[in-house]
Amino acid sequence: MQRFLATSTKRRSSVAAGAPIVQLQAAALQHRDPFVRRSCLGFLDHHANEDSISVFTLALRDPVELVRHTALHSLACETCRTEELCPADVVPHVVEVLFADPSPELRHKAIPVLLRLADRDPRARQALEQAANNDVDALVREVAHGALAGQHVRNRRAYERRVKRKRTPV
Repeated sequence: MQRFLATSTKRRSSVAAGAPIVQLQAAALQHRDPFVRRSCLGFLDHHANEDSISVFTLALRDPVELVRHTALHSLACETCRTEELCPADVVPHVVEVLFADPSPELRHKAIPVLLRLADRDPRARQALEQAANNDVDALVREVAHGALAGQHVRNRRAYERRVKRKRTPV
């Protein structure tokens, strides 16, 4: 990772081609520094995505939220892949995030992922319906309801600002 980050942007692809993928996958899960774990996940996302799906799914259980955010993106981002995303491989893990992750922000981020996959896997829509009715966080419930109704899902901070503006007297 140090060599990759120290290399000029023009030469990074040649350095990435010779990267020790297996060691990076191990570091993404086991390194003591969460920032290193996150960096390894980001590298794998862009340079060994299909070979690292199992790493991304395991990283969804990392104790550090920042690492889990990167793992969710790496698992579900279709732009970062060279092969087509298989909803059957992704949906169960994103559903688990929506139902079990302690972070309301990460559960919120799972909503547009599931919405995007809902036409390809019915479990995604079912999970959104369940979250809309049962999530412990009112904002996650609201966003899931809106997503099912066809509303664009914005980031959590945008919703929090809107709620704060409504509470602030003029």
